[in-house]
This record gives sequence, C-alpha cells and structure tokens, in this order.
Amino acid sequence: MANIGNILSINSPSGFWVNIIKAFEGATGHYVLAVILLTVVIRLVWAFVETFSKYAQQKQTSIQTQMQPELEKLKAKYQSQPAVLSQKQNELYRKYYGRGYYGSCIIMLVIMVLNMVIFFTLFSGLNTMARYKTAYNYDKLKYQYANCLNVADTYLGDYSDTTKLELFADYENIEFKVSEDGTKIGIYHNGTLLENSEIDYKTNFALYEFQTNPETGEEEEIETQSSNETILEIINRIFPSEEADEIEIAEDLYLSTAIQSVSMSNIYKFYEENKDSFLWIENIWNADSPLVKSTPSYKSIASSLGKKNVGEGEEEIYNAFMKDLAKKKNRANGYFILPILCVLSTMLSIFITTTYNKMKNKKKGIVDPKLGFKWTQIIIPLVLGLFALLYNSVFAIYMVTGQLVSALVTPLQLLVIDKYISSKKKKEDDKVVVEYSRKF
Repeated sequence: MANIGNILSINSPSGFWVNIIKAFEGATGHYVLAVILLTVVIRLVWAFVETFSKYAQQKQTSIQTQMQPELEKLKAKYQSQPAVLSQKQNELYRKYYGRGYYGSCIIMLVIMVLNMVIFFTLFSGLNTMARYKTAYNYDKLKYQYANCLNVADTYLGDYSDTTKLELFADYENIEFKVSEDGTKIGIYHNGTLLENSEIDYKTNFALYEFQTNPETGEEEEIETQSSNETILEIINRIFPSEEADEIEIAEDLYLSTAIQSVSMSNIYKFYEENKDSFLWIENIWNADSPLVKSTPSYKSIASSLGKKNVGEGEEEIYNAFMKDLAKKKNRANGYFILPILCVLSTMLSIFITTTYNKMKNKKKGIVDPKLGFKWTQIIIPLVLGLFALLYNSVFAIYMVTGQLVSALVTPLQLLVIDKYISSKKKKEDDKVVVEYSRKF
C-alpha cells in the first residue's frame, strides 16, 4: 500500500544499530534475514578481535597448568601459616607470569567490555524497533478498519436509502477492497465495484480549519478534531448505542453486524498479508513462547505507542476490531524453541572450547588445572536463554545465530592460536640453541 507509511505519528527509530539493520533489511527484504546476516558479519569480524582475548586466556591457562604442582606443594607446606603462604604464592606468580600477567588481564577485560557494549546496545536497538513495529502494525490495522467503516458510512449516507440497506443483507458477497496504489477504497458486490462507492483511502481522519494567528496575522491550518475522535464518530453512527430504543437496536443490529463482518473479513486478510512472521513464529516482535499470544493486548499497544501518542478513545477503537481479530487469529506465538536453541547453542560453544583444551592437554600429558570456572558453563547459557524467553524473537534469533557462528569459528580460532604459540616456542628454542652453540 503506497501511503500506508504515513499513518503512524511516531517517528521511525534511528540509531547506530537500527540504521545498520535497516540497510541490511533493504538488501534482504526481510527483517529477520537482515538480523541473521548482520549477526554473521558481526561474529566473523568480532572473531578476529576475540582471538587476542582467547590467546591471552590460553596463555594464562598454560602458565596456570605449569605452576599448579608447585602451588599445591606450597599449600600443603604452609597451610598453617597463611601469611607465609600468601607471600610464597605471590613470588610464584611473579616467577611464572612476570609483567605479562596484568597486560593479559587488561586485554581480556577490554574485549569483554566491548563485547558487553555490543550486546546491550544491540539489545536496546532491537527492543526499540520491536516497540515501534508493534505500534506501527497496530496503526496499519486500525486505519484499515477505519477506512472499511468509512466507505460503508459514506456509501450509506443518511441511512435512508432502502436499496443500499438491503444490499448489505447479502453481506457474504460484499467486500471492501483497497486499490493497488493504496489511494482508494471501494465496495464490491459479487466482484463488481458498486457505483459511487469508491472514496479516498485516509491515513488521517483528523479535521482541520484555517484560523488567523493573532500574533502573526497569518492564516494557519489548525486541527479542530483528532483522528481518533472522527473514527469514534463513525463507529458510533454504525453501531447501535445502549441509549437507542429497542426498535432502533433491532433495526440497526443486522446492518451493524453486516458491516462489521465485511470489515473484519478485510482485516483478517490484511493481517495475514502484513504480519511479521518467521517460520513457526507468528509475531517476531513477541517472545517465542506458548504463554505469549501472537496478537498484542491493548496494554502492549499502549506501552509501544507511549503516553504522548495514545489518543483519546484509543482503547475503544482497539476493542472495536482487535478483539474479533484475536478470536479469529490469536494463537500461541511459539513453543520455547528459540530459548532452548539459545541455551543449547551457548553450551555447544563453551563445550567446544573446553573439549578442545582437554584434548590438547591430554595429548601433551598435562593435567587440567581446576580453575573453578565450570559454573559459567551453566549460568551463562541459562541467562541468555532467559533473555530469549522474556524479550522479542528477533533478539533471540540474534543470540542463537551468534552462538552458532561462534561454535563454528571457535575451533579455527583455537587452532590458529596453537599454531602461533608453537611457532613462537620453536623460535625461542632455536634462539637458545644458537646462543648456546656460540659459546663454544
């Protein structure tokens, strides 16, 4: 629809990550595919940076492994002398680590901070976009519904033409159609456009009039009635109010039911054509969970719009069509698949690293040091799984994709690091041999 983008009064969000994702979305044509592609690019670039952190960590682990036997001896020898034990341990650390210990720690700390910054800024950007998209998709549905009611209301006029009223008795063969360019909406009966039934498709129902500004003396266009107020007026004309007498209600009830039925048929179709879904996920802006429904509640809509953008009568308009939409289209938004995949992919990434190191140490005949980090193999996956469970599916897809790419790249990183360490050690050994030979 050509002019549907002008509906929402909220400005499209911007920001570093949001703008980058928009560029990727333009290239892929789908928001989820854009996030997946961006994640792959980020992870591949980040893998290069992260290699330095893994190298520093690998170096520390190697040193820790070498000094572990001596550390155990010190603990056994000075267990009753804590002050002496602390002094001896510090001496041992200086002996093995030298000045490189703090440098390695700083490298790992800087890279860890950068990783956290990327994670939380992207998390914030995707949540901002989720709120915007939720509000934007609701507004598209809202104005689609309002235009359906408006074309019926305009066509029926003062509701005195019996021929037009009787036409709606055959409402099962009536439909509201928007033109291909999105500028017109008309009423079709058995596939034929009814005469004088096509009107402009509105993206704003507000009323304006020109008034003279007392300060400048110039004519200015002033809003005299909000869009929501006009929509509510149309709703109240079509649907019988509680104040109407029983005869009026009986006469109007069938007509209002017919118009609602035809309008909602259009809304159901419009919803299916425009919903943001992906694979099994009905609404990518909600969590992948059977406890979360695919259509947003009014509370969710109001939160996404923000207090400044929730118009008067918004909940009444929401109830006029979203409740029927929910009855027809609402379902569980997912099955916990993304949270589970997030936990498993994170555990896989950690498992590959630990298994690689164990195999390498076993090959060298080195006993793995007890570094006390095993709890992270459980806590980190669970925390990321919780993020995937509580927030939108797009962010969960980002985390799953990132962990899978990390799992694939990690072995290559570790292999490169080992080759570098071996090459460095060989050069040092050759240097020692050359220096030793020169003495003779």
